[in-house]
Parts: sequence; C-alpha cells; structure tokens
Amino acid sequence: MSEKYRSFHFTNREIAMLAAFSVLLLSVDLIWILGPILGNIIYGIIDGIILITAAIVIGRRYTVLNLGIIRTIVEIFIAGAFVGTLTAFDYLVSALVLETILQFSTPYAANLRINVLGMTLYGLVTRLMFITISVFIYGMILPLWLMLFMIIVPVITYAIGGFIGHGVGNRVKNTVTAI
Repeated sequence: MSEKYRSFHFTNREIAMLAAFSVLLLSVDLIWILGPILGNIIYGIIDGIILITAAIVIGRRYTVLNLGIIRTIVEIFIAGAFVGTLTAFDYLVSALVLETILQFSTPYAANLRINVLGMTLYGLVTRLMFITISVFIYGMILPLWLMLFMIIVPVITYAIGGFIGHGVGNRVKNTVTAI
C-alpha cells in the first residue's frame, strides 16, 4: 500500500507519543488555577508550545487532528465544570483548522511561519467557538470588553506559543531521534 493511503496510520511509538502529548495538553488546564487573567495569558503560550512540539516530534500528518479528537472526547466529560459540555468541541474545530494549515508545510510542521500562522488561527478559532457556544447556547452574558480580551490575548499568546514551540519541537525531535 502506498504511503499516500497509509498516512493516517501511526506506529506504536507514535501512538505512545500521542498519548504523552495528550496528557500534557490536558494538564495545561491546571493553569486556570492562577485565575482568568493570568490563565488567559499563559494558557495559549503553553498550549501552543505543546501542540507544535507534538506536530514536529511525531512528524506525521493528522497528529494535531488526533490530539484534537482525544482532547475533545476527554473534555466532553470535564467541560461541564466550566461552562458546558458543548464547549469541548472548540478543541476539535480548532484542531481541524491547525491541521489544515500544517498540511501546507513539507515536511509536516517544519515551517516556522506556517506554525505561527496555524497557532494564531487556532487561538482565534478556539476563543471564537468558546465564546459563541457560551453566549448563544448557554446564555452566558459577557461584557464586550471581556469578549475582546478573551479573543485578542489568546490570539497573541498562541502565536507566541507556536513560535517557541517550533524551537522546542526541533530540539526535542533531535533528542528523540538520537535515542
């Protein structure tokens, strides 16, 4: 079977790395203990670093999509503690956007500009989805200034996370391949 048709299949090693990166992504939610202002600032940076590092280290198309699916499934069970269960789907939609952007890089996730652009769009989509679901489905009332803060800050911090993640991902990949 040609590589074109096998591109969605992962080796056991890659599946183990997907599991490890999934745990890291889920642990990022602990940042919200710091409060909503610091959480909004730090969350995007750490999340962006982990997502781009995973994409570079695993280096296989659909890495981010798989992480988004795993994260969505887990968040469905815990998202109700924040706003509501449907907000978990912002991870899946954002992962689809990032995956689509990273597909333009050859090899996968190797281009700094594409990684930063992808994480910027990821930040925009995840916050727009979260706010839209929170306001229009769950009836949350948010002042305009807070909605703008919840959109603008993550777009910037996810871009920073994508930039840092590119460097971290390449270092980790070199270390992992040397083992």
